[in-house]
Amino acid sequence: MKNNDYLIVHKSILPPFFEQVIMTREIINNQKIKISDACKMQKISRSTYYKYKDYIYRPTRNQGSKALFAIKTIDEKGILSSLLQIIYSSRGNVISINQDAPIGQNAFITIMLDVSELEVNLDTLKKFLASCDGVKEVDIMGVE
Repeated sequence: MKNNDYLIVHKSILPPFFEQVIMTREIINNQKIKISDACKMQKISRSTYYKYKDYIYRPTRNQGSKALFAIKTIDEKGILSSLLQIIYSSRGNVISINQDAPIGQNAFITIMLDVSELEVNLDTLKKFLASCDGVKEVDIMGVE
């Protein structure tokens, strides 16, 4: 699959069996229970489990050594420099930066970080970045 084959969707709009498939896989992996027994526990059919098991995952938000941040800012000089200072102060290491051309009064930045030596958790770093002057929005797009 290609990266553009994925969507990030809030589970509230999905059928409940998607969550049950994830829970079934976790039961199988963590408790070493047979697939048919785990499916019964979660009240889904084995065919539903097999159909979706390789396509549904929980986000890995607080695990891993790399994190991708998407940041929306006002179009003003010095904001990227301020963001990089916050990352440096938190012991994050920048792997890559992409700053798109501003659209209207908004600028868009994506930053891939090595967070293996981060002194704060990802949510705290997100709050630090969001509190920077000129920042409108910060999202953690993924962690690996």
